[in-house]
Amino acid sequence: MKIQQGRVKTSFENQLLHIALFIGLLPTTLLFYTLYSHELSIYLKIMLFFLLLVTVFYGAFLIRQKVIVQFRTSANLITAMQAGDHAIRANHLESEGALKEFNQVFNGLSLALAEQQLISRERQILLDKVTQQIDVAIIAVNQNSNIILMNPAAEKLFSYRFDEVAGWPISTLGLQDVLTHESRQVTEFEVKAHKKKVFIHTDEYLEQGERKKLIFITDIQKLLHEEERQAWQKLLRVLSHEINNSLTPIASLSDTLIRLIGIQKKVIIEQTATENNSTAINTSVNNTELFEDLEEGLAVIAERAQSLNEFLLRYQEFSCLPKPDRCLVDLASLMKSMLLLFDGYNISLSGQSLVIYVDEKQLQQVLVNLIKNAQQAMLNNSNGIITIEWQQKHDIVEIKLCDQGTGINNSENIFVPFYTTKADGCGIGLVFSRQIIVNHGGSLTLTNRDDCQGAVASIILPINN
Repeated sequence: MKIQQGRVKTSFENQLLHIALFIGLLPTTLLFYTLYSHELSIYLKIMLFFLLLVTVFYGAFLIRQKVIVQFRTSANLITAMQAGDHAIRANHLESEGALKEFNQVFNGLSLALAEQQLISRERQILLDKVTQQIDVAIIAVNQNSNIILMNPAAEKLFSYRFDEVAGWPISTLGLQDVLTHESRQVTEFEVKAHKKKVFIHTDEYLEQGERKKLIFITDIQKLLHEEERQAWQKLLRVLSHEINNSLTPIASLSDTLIRLIGIQKKVIIEQTATENNSTAINTSVNNTELFEDLEEGLAVIAERAQSLNEFLLRYQEFSCLPKPDRCLVDLASLMKSMLLLFDGYNISLSGQSLVIYVDEKQLQQVLVNLIKNAQQAMLNNSNGIITIEWQQKHDIVEIKLCDQGTGINNSENIFVPFYTTKADGCGIGLVFSRQIIVNHGGSLTLTNRDDCQGAVASIILPINN
């Protein structure tokens, strides 16, 4: 019995019981009255009346029990469906009529929900795989701006695992201002102690009626570097073609003229020796001096043509940089071996033994370029120290090379090919070094030191990528 709003309500099965009893007891009463009016034994009348009552009550309670069993069976089926078990089916082979129709409809609904669940699960698996493999960093936050989702690209970008920052405020990643700005923007913010240029797109979605936000972050720094490199390669190919078309005949003509001048000098000397007079001797001396000046000038032309050709060849190396041939390298051992190349210089090493997966020769070339740059920057500081330190941060290693030189005067152009502040430089070293690091999936930045005069070169490399 259930009590609702002060009224006593009878359950549905008890209502059916009452109806069955009412229907059965009415004819039973009439039959008893008929038996009572006949001249039969009193014991027979009582026995017949008792049998009638038992039959009516048994039938009524049997109806009630069958209805209860059917309802509870249906309730169990529905409960199983709510729990996600869509493989269960109602038996519709042994029944006929309305119950069979109900069971068939129920089985059809269960089959449709099972198919829908399978489709949903397959789409979820597909979405998870796309989210796991995509290079775009994806972060989801709730209404309180707390992190509720991070894909592997976001974990790699910020050097945090999701289980470490789940539930933390978005300000942990330095993105507290992103949710208040425009939904699409190119901006710079600090990642791993370095500024990166990224494209940020924010969007909203609903989950159980709660409005949540998605943050998509695309690291466009590598794309910009790649576009920049391809642009310089195209320009270099054009310049190389045009300059080589001019250098080749210039060098050839210079060599030919130098050879002809040598032959002509030899002829004049022989003629002077045969004539043996003062006028001829003076003329020979003047001609010899003139030829020497011409030879010297032509030699300069030939030498500068050769230098320009070598200059272009060095740039062609930049445009044809091979892919890294990676292997496991002990970073501490590599650094110690580097000191042998710079014996006599004040270089300090600081870092733990760490094995990384890189191209050893290419990384060594980058370090050599950076150390040479640091030495040249400290020409006026004989007591300066070059400090090289490295440390692991989650799945990356950061290598810092600090000098006590003059610092960086024009930071915007340091990675521009052809740009150099050195008298004998060609402007290829830093560009070449950064491309090597980018090909390893890392980054190279140069900034001025905050603690003293000088510059710091920072290399970020994945350990196992």
